[in-house]
Amino acid sequence: MSTAHIYLKDDEIADFVQETKNETQYFYGQEGYEYGVCPYISFYVFHDQKKFLSVANAAIDILDELKNMADLPFASVCNPKTANWVVPTDANMSLEYLRKQAIWHHENKELFILGATDMDGPECSACWAFSSYTSRVASSYYSFVKITFRDSWYQKNKSIWNDFVLRCISRLQPEHCYSGYEIGTTTMSVFGAYESDVMERICADYFYGVDIDHPPKMDYHARNSEDGWAPRTKLGGGLRTPTWCFMLSPYWRKKLGKSVSEVKQALSHPDIHIIEIPYASAEGGADDVGLWIRMGELSLYPVEEGVPELLTLGSALIKPIRCDLLQLFTLHPWEGDPNPRFDFENGPLWMARFDPDSQWPTPSARAPMKFSPTGDDLRCPAGAACPRSGIWWTPADSNARRAFLQGEEMPDFPESTYGATIWYRESEQRS
Repeated sequence: MSTAHIYLKDDEIADFVQETKNETQYFYGQEGYEYGVCPYISFYVFHDQKKFLSVANAAIDILDELKNMADLPFASVCNPKTANWVVPTDANMSLEYLRKQAIWHHENKELFILGATDMDGPECSACWAFSSYTSRVASSYYSFVKITFRDSWYQKNKSIWNDFVLRCISRLQPEHCYSGYEIGTTTMSVFGAYESDVMERICADYFYGVDIDHPPKMDYHARNSEDGWAPRTKLGGGLRTPTWCFMLSPYWRKKLGKSVSEVKQALSHPDIHIIEIPYASAEGGADDVGLWIRMGELSLYPVEEGVPELLTLGSALIKPIRCDLLQLFTLHPWEGDPNPRFDFENGPLWMARFDPDSQWPTPSARAPMKFSPTGDDLRCPAGAACPRSGIWWTPADSNARRAFLQGEEMPDFPESTYGATIWYRESEQRS
């Protein structure tokens, strides 16, 4: 496309938004450069050079498992030997070939790249896609694995997918892991695409549940620097605002300063599920756990339906370690750009969109908070009568946890920076 002209006119935006609400993975654009909203998951892995082959082989195993799981075949794959995209064959997709390539790249200290898509090329969204980079400079860059998965398949195979994800986490031990919806960019190179940047910024005005994830751009961390400096525009600087599932690894939980029980207390909600996953220490022993956190169901959360309660809870938890200055664009903004895109000013506003003082996307478009459908006796707003005796807590005040009797008036915290005071009955009492 020409970067001097409007990519999507108002009526085309309206059509795209409506079609996406009707069915995700609705693709728009020129042939070979179509883009649409897709479910994805990405894993960012911190490791030293001794772990290069184990991470590379884990990525190979995940690709092989995904190939056998997907209900559409891959049409194009990245040959790790040449980095060219080619038609898949039994030879270039065999485990033996891929493992030999991993060994060669390790011995020659080169980046090991895998890729696959059900489209004819990598520069577009897909129903199924895979990408992984195993970093040769592990002291400065995360290695990563990223997957686009087919929404209609997932809705029928949730348990199969969830089990697969848990196996991936156990294999990779990621420091960052995010899953939700995005403009499908899994197989994009480090250079990204102007069109997808534009689509991301457009969707941000219409869907709270659309994330932005560019591993080749967000993977820098420089964790081993002597002064402990971390880049504030990359994921080395903190977590990204979650839109569905996310990992709180031992490293970031300690940065947050919360125990496992404190995290569970902060996210004690009937629609939030937390799974403990053993994490190995640097010496190879299992000495801690990561927390895989799933907030409700996979959802677009259209802006007109209100700010989603579950995502507000997740955002409030990670706010102290949130990477507010994370670079969201792949191509740098320039003066006179005719299309909407993220830049250094609106990026932090989007990262903070679930904060109580946020006005994203605009004050007029921002609807009141949308509460998740829980039982009438499990949540209660301030000022109302307690619907059921028990222990209650509220995210409006981290120290406000106490017993109430049925009929008591629930107190308010009007000075809280969290927003509206909503009380929740502790989950272990629920039958």
